[in-house]
Amino acid sequence: MNKKFLRNYGIKIQSLSNNIHEYDFEFNQDLIDFYSDENELKDVSGICNLNVSKSDLMLEVLFKIQGKTKLVCDRTLKNFTYSLNSEKKILFKFGEEDDEISDEMVVIDRNKSILNMAKYIYEFFMLEIPIKRLHPSVENEDNIDNFVFTTKQKKEIDPRLDPLNKLK
Repeated sequence: MNKKFLRNYGIKIQSLSNNIHEYDFEFNQDLIDFYSDENELKDVSGICNLNVSKSDLMLEVLFKIQGKTKLVCDRTLKNFTYSLNSEKKILFKFGEEDDEISDEMVVIDRNKSILNMAKYIYEFFMLEIPIKRLHPSVENEDNIDNFVFTTKQKKEIDPRLDPLNKLK
């Protein structure tokens, strides 16, 4: 896939003033397919609202992601639409070279002019997809009575055992 569409997710950090800035990025199936060849997600769409707070030493970025995708239920194999709302924060510290210190802190080269948010949007979206995918009609995930065939037969008790039941 062409990398040109990733330019849409770039922020020009050199020209930002020390203040709070807001950006909106729309994403779809193309972003998911770019980073992952083997995914089970279909019809991905969403919007990511970024609040970027710039200071002399760092950028504090708050990701607010709203999206939806089609998933297949692990139990019933029914298709359903899964909606998600997520908030994550990353601190981008200015340093000498790019380095990921932790999940929430990244060091970026202080001479970098454009910071691309596509990878982070992808990662945060994927982290919100549940491992156990259950259709909304399955209210209690431990209740599998709806999916197991049972017969309602009344057990007939041998009449010879009646005197024993009276002994209880």
